[in-house]
Amino acid sequence: MKKNISVLMFFVSFVSLTNETFAASEPMRLKIIYSSFTGAYTPLWLAVEEKLGRKYGLEFEAVYAGRARPHQLLLSGDAQYVVSTGTGVVSSYAVGTKDLVIIASFVNATGSSIFTKPQITTAKELRGKTVASGRPGAVSDILLHYILKRKLALEPGRDVKIVNVGDTPAILPALEKGVVDGAMLTTPSRLVAKRAGFRELVDFDELGVQYPYVGISTLKANVKKSPDVTLRVVRALTDGVHLFRSNRERSMTTMKKYLRGASDEMLDETYSYFSSRMPRFPYPSVEAIRTALEMMVDQFPQAMSVDPNEVVDMSYVKQVESSAGAK
Repeated sequence: MKKNISVLMFFVSFVSLTNETFAASEPMRLKIIYSSFTGAYTPLWLAVEEKLGRKYGLEFEAVYAGRARPHQLLLSGDAQYVVSTGTGVVSSYAVGTKDLVIIASFVNATGSSIFTKPQITTAKELRGKTVASGRPGAVSDILLHYILKRKLALEPGRDVKIVNVGDTPAILPALEKGVVDGAMLTTPSRLVAKRAGFRELVDFDELGVQYPYVGISTLKANVKKSPDVTLRVVRALTDGVHLFRSNRERSMTTMKKYLRGASDEMLDETYSYFSSRMPRFPYPSVEAIRTALEMMVDQFPQAMSVDPNEVVDMSYVKQVESSAGAK
């Protein structure tokens, strides 16, 4: 009997010690690169500010990529996961490199429009005009080329001169200063342009354009090496999506911190737009990938031979959804 009691006491002590060790263990620190400042990135910022990763043994550090191409930081080993547009991943497949994969997508709508001076009233009147976009090859630039050529029958460079003005915050000022006749704008800059009296000439959402606008990307080697860590990352950022969709106040507070200088009205517009277009479970969109590949055909003709299903891995979001349904 005494022997049994001793064994029981040892077992209880062992379990207690194990639990204490687990509770005291330091979470794994992960640096996640993000590439821009729009409301679509708020699930990541919420995951950092609210420490949502700790539930899964992770501690997130969000680092702005600046002028660096975020997916190059993956390839160089400076980051394990990136939250950004899918442009870098899709373009790598278009040139025949298949090291990267999109494992989740927060938003597959662009929240973008072409705004012009008030006197321009139809798309045909863009002929002979100048339109500002972001850096060459950036999502704003790719989208603008695609819309002009495929949707408006205007040849970029010949019919419409595109002026690459740099990072996203520089686009609207180019229109305000009269440097260009039009500008490719995203949310919330669209609200500012409306308030300033510029004309929303073309709304990309109304055209039904899908694009892998913001999501989680990584190396296929990372997925293969650390499937458990990858799943925990997707779980934590999915929690960020749920918090964004369900808690306006906390989301607005977080956006205000990261979108410095944005007015309450702009933040409200941003939240309303992205929260209404963000799915509960952040599945990558094969249709959005197909559109992105189509956008790159002029530069990379081989893009049309890429299977869009190769570019995404749905399995981690599927696991998150299955476990949520089992609760």
